[in-house]
Amino acid sequence: RKQEQQQQQQQQKPHLFERGTELGLLEQTEILTRRTLLENFKNRKKFFRGVMSRLPASMMVGFFFFQIAKRPTQASIFPLKGLLFVATQNPVIETFYAGATTFQSTKGLLKREYYDGLYQVIPYYLAYYIGFLAMQIPWTLVWVLPMYLLVGLPLDLQRLLIFMLTTFLVILMACAAGSCVGTRTRDAEGNRAVLMPMLIPMVLFSGYVIPLGQIATVWQPIFYLSPVQWAMSVLERNHYFNLNFEDCDASIPPSVRHCFATGQELLETVSHPLAKMLGVSGMLLICATYIGVFLAANVRTIRSCVLDGRI
Repeated sequence: RKQEQQQQQQQQKPHLFERGTELGLLEQTEILTRRTLLENFKNRKKFFRGVMSRLPASMMVGFFFFQIAKRPTQASIFPLKGLLFVATQNPVIETFYAGATTFQSTKGLLKREYYDGLYQVIPYYLAYYIGFLAMQIPWTLVWVLPMYLLVGLPLDLQRLLIFMLTTFLVILMACAAGSCVGTRTRDAEGNRAVLMPMLIPMVLFSGYVIPLGQIATVWQPIFYLSPVQWAMSVLERNHYFNLNFEDCDASIPPSVRHCFATGQELLETVSHPLAKMLGVSGMLLICATYIGVFLAANVRTIRSCVLDGRI
């Protein structure tokens, strides 16, 4: 009898693309996106809470590393790498929790409205992410700009846009991963139980804590799988490419001097082979691939863990 009940529940599961309304996918997405944007931006306290959770932190980091990048010197290399690590890691942690808790709070609404036949999963999912990312655009500006200016990074539009794009991709990546976890967990403790085992290897093998040359061969695959490492590699190459150091004479042969005269010399030393081969655009594509993988996993877990036929 128990097997019969399970078979009935399986038969009651609607397919992700099953038509539950007379509206097309585009119309459903448009209506749901309008509702999500209205809910997000109408709540001004939530919006400004997000601003104030990022602005003081960005200014604090900027003051801690104040003008460290204004003059490219040998002494600025390691502190600047620490800045890039903080600029990458902080959005990962914050957005992962935001994605997980937000999806946890909307699971009940999704299940009720979906089984009432109001919309399909894909339009809801697209609207959810469009609304989330729309909120993250101003928050990304608030996080990046004060820190970028206070640290003294180059006022070059292309470098600034790549810095912001990388941060935005990290946010989207963490949101997708957090939402995927949020479909399976119920509270903050469940989120923390998943995040910490993921975060520790990402941080340890990000290239900041342990350089690649000092990582045992058996652990190097984790280094290449770390999203934080790829984001830091993008920011590092974006900053040092075509940069000249002030305190090193380029006329002295590299075999004689003990300093880096150009950013390319530094990148040849600190970058791994794949980063050299792919360049900034290739590494950004890898970050986008991670996003696609997490989004696909999220849709799959919605089907298996949320829309499971049990109301």
